[in-house]
Amino acid sequence: MLLYVVRQLRLDLGRTLMRGGAVAAVVAVILLLEGVYAGQLDQLRSNVIKRGADLIVVQAGVSDMIAVRSILPQFARQDVEAVEGVTSAAPLASIALIYEQGGQRTPISLFVYDTDGGPTNLVAGHPISNDREIIIDQSLARKYRLEPGDPFELSDFEFRIAGISQGDAAYFTSFGFVLFDDLLDFYFESDLADDISTFPMLSFLLVKLGKYQKQDVVAERIEEAVPSADVFLPEALADRDAALGRITLGPIFGMMIGVAYIVGLLVTGIIMFAAINGRRHSLGVLKALGFSNGYLLRVVILEALLLASLAIPVGTLLAILLAMLIQALAPLYLILPTETIPLIRTSLACWVFAIAGSLLPVYMIYKLDPGMVFRS
Repeated sequence: MLLYVVRQLRLDLGRTLMRGGAVAAVVAVILLLEGVYAGQLDQLRSNVIKRGADLIVVQAGVSDMIAVRSILPQFARQDVEAVEGVTSAAPLASIALIYEQGGQRTPISLFVYDTDGGPTNLVAGHPISNDREIIIDQSLARKYRLEPGDPFELSDFEFRIAGISQGDAAYFTSFGFVLFDDLLDFYFESDLADDISTFPMLSFLLVKLGKYQKQDVVAERIEEAVPSADVFLPEALADRDAALGRITLGPIFGMMIGVAYIVGLLVTGIIMFAAINGRRHSLGVLKALGFSNGYLLRVVILEALLLASLAIPVGTLLAILLAMLIQALAPLYLILPTETIPLIRTSLACWVFAIAGSLLPVYMIYKLDPGMVFRS
């Protein structure tokens, strides 16, 4: 049976390639959607982990780093550094702003840091070394064609681009990084001055611990010393940010991925229907020779499974290439098309589509009249 199916696929290679290409395209679309969703969750997690802290102190009641504003008291830093087991508590402020150029507006999260918490992967330029310098993510630089040394006006305050980083974005928002030395100038000289009371001077504290210090023990000490703050392990805070992404983005991507699965089922069904309809003569010959309906059905199902098995790696490769192209054109979107669970889920779905698509036109096999072969 397998040999017959292989020969049948090779007999009309052009049609086989077209059918396999259609199924591979469906696989690629599903993996791309799965990859965009997985990429957003990965960005939300890595945004926290990249800050490089042993513990992260936030405003009491705040449970994530990207979506809810955190404002800590100015004296919180010295109180935290006085806690036993803490070696340093680097300040970090986060400000949500809008960058505008040429009539286009783009949201940007501005991170203000001192020693820790800055960009981790510069791909152009140099670290901040002078006043009023900024480092921006390459997604923003690519969109507006910005280079190191260019002016960067934010809320009517002009920075100078020192460098461009890679991978500093999350929640469809690019990041920018400036030093605390410029924060007061930015607040008082920008158009935020009228409403400065609503903007933070301190959002987070990135805590480093001494050797052999237990994170949970020191976290309890900090919360006792600073009642207005909550303390998280970076992994725990990263999980909360990812959970926020699942809550807000999950329904949207779930709907799109679900539609892609339905389209995959329909495409596979149409392909198999057309394949059987085009082979009614050869199937009629087999039936005239005494092969049962069950045998013919197994032939069709095996052919569909073999076609799907060939299409899955091709579709995966196509998804990888498309993901690389999209990320090259729009670095804001991290796409991970080969995550293990989505890849397994998509492969299983493809095989299910193949079987379902084979069963849809099954009545054509059962109603085949062997006499049609001779009348033809």
